[in-house]
Amino acid sequence: MKSNITFVTSYMKIYDSEYDESKTFFKRLQLFIKIVELNINICLFISHEYESIFHDLAIKYKNLKIIQIHSIEDLEISKLLKDNDNEIFYNLPQKRSEIKDLPNYMILMNSKIDFLYRTITNNPFNSEYFFWFDFSLPYIFNNIEKSLAEIKKYAYRNYVGSFIAIPGCWNHKIYDIEFLKKQVVWRFCGGFFIGDKKSLLNFYDISIKNFKGFLKLTNTLLWEVNYWAWLESCNYINVLWFEADHNDTIIKIPSHLYTVCIQQFTDKICNYNFPNIISSDNDKFFVSSSSYIYDYINNKHILNSRYVNYYYKDNWDCDFFNVMRQIRNINVKSELNDSFIPNDYNLMNVEDDKLILNFNAFSIGLEDIRLYHDNDTIKFIASNINYNSYGKSRMIIGDYDYENNICKNLKLINMRWESKCEKNWSPIPSYIDNNKLFIYKWSPFTVGFIDTENYFKIAIEKKYEDHMVNKFRGSTTFIKYDDNYFIGLVHYSIPGIPPIYYHALVLLDNKTNLPLFYSDPFKFSEKPIEFCIGFTIIDTKYLFWFSQMDREPLFIQIEMSMIPILNVVY
Repeated sequence: MKSNITFVTSYMKIYDSEYDESKTFFKRLQLFIKIVELNINICLFISHEYESIFHDLAIKYKNLKIIQIHSIEDLEISKLLKDNDNEIFYNLPQKRSEIKDLPNYMILMNSKIDFLYRTITNNPFNSEYFFWFDFSLPYIFNNIEKSLAEIKKYAYRNYVGSFIAIPGCWNHKIYDIEFLKKQVVWRFCGGFFIGDKKSLLNFYDISIKNFKGFLKLTNTLLWEVNYWAWLESCNYINVLWFEADHNDTIIKIPSHLYTVCIQQFTDKICNYNFPNIISSDNDKFFVSSSSYIYDYINNKHILNSRYVNYYYKDNWDCDFFNVMRQIRNINVKSELNDSFIPNDYNLMNVEDDKLILNFNAFSIGLEDIRLYHDNDTIKFIASNINYNSYGKSRMIIGDYDYENNICKNLKLINMRWESKCEKNWSPIPSYIDNNKLFIYKWSPFTVGFIDTENYFKIAIEKKYEDHMVNKFRGSTTFIKYDDNYFIGLVHYSIPGIPPIYYHALVLLDNKTNLPLFYSDPFKFSEKPIEFCIGFTIIDTKYLFWFSQMDREPLFIQIEMSMIPILNVVY
């Protein structure tokens, strides 16, 4: 697989002697070699003192390109500190390391964007995206092997659009110039960031153009992170900031930057001919999400499709067609043929006479039905608001009698703790003492069952360090993958107006029911909001049923090899 990424770093002589015996050059070199051994494309800028050492290294590792700069005086920032060959007077910050934070160090730190500029203009690996990393970056990792594996993945991902993404410790911009000139500012971490070619060249131009003005304003030679914070506060740069610290989180770039749309890889996509539904009081209904199940006893493919009485426009405005603006949900069952096209569309009735009926709730009916097997019975789990007295979303289970078009034997699931909202429980093909298991949530990962009193009881609760797993929600019922794993689809969203939804496939160990692997995130379409609760595997293909903006459902089929599940859960 060809990489579209170049990683850039530098090591130049700026001190007469080592200032920290715990971080000598040779100790740093060993950490750098760990990155080189990932076989990722690297451009390393060095001063002439290290020529022989890195020359030998480049012979051994063909992925390493060495670019020699005679001295720090040849860097663009050094040139900007002179006016007609005369040194410009400046101070150093009050709060700094007296042995480390010297002028040459400040120059080197501010030259990161210069090194990126030189790499882009030369572009030895013909890349579109570029990572900066500090030479001995693994020093800050708590789990070196895990983080190195993550860096290698970044080298082979497909990034989307134009951006510069920089991690930072402080989630607020810095406007106080007096504060900024006295001490290091950790709005940005500085040791690791990514951008596309065009954005980084623009960053370079802005940095060079404004450096003397910043120096004149502060009368102080400061760290690069302080300079970037000032550029940001002046709206000279607009970067994608993400929260991190000087540890493994520094490399956790937002996953939506490398998300692919799988429609471009599909060999089948289909828009079903769902019927229009208008109620007796002229309320209009629009088809939304669909859940799938295979009835292995009767050899039938069954699809449940939710209809809702609201319509989200692309601008996130929502139209209702009743005066109360009350959400109403109805469900339609279809039997699919062997090509997964509906043969029919039948309204599912609900036997709800044994439950509380609250017709003043803001949402009426069964929402987001997920179909699943419980031994030889086809059942469903759904969220609901009007079948309880709390006025809050609760889960309901029941029998899905598709032959008679009835949802029956409904049981409201009670919680033993205060709960504001329940939704997105995922059934899995496992049992404890003949009790069906459900994934309750992903952070911490929690699995449980419904006891004899209809209370949810936790069976598994486990915390993970994996930042992706902790973001997951829902989505589909899990099914058998092979003799070792269950597989299901999950989602997460990035806040916004509207929010943007992303998806991933997850493999669970079928003995422990714990997540072990997951795919890179992906989208089905270009629409920001997608919801998928219908999923299965046929031969070597994944089949998905998903909605767009709570409407416009589509059926999509894709080769399993197009969504590799390679990420290990930590």
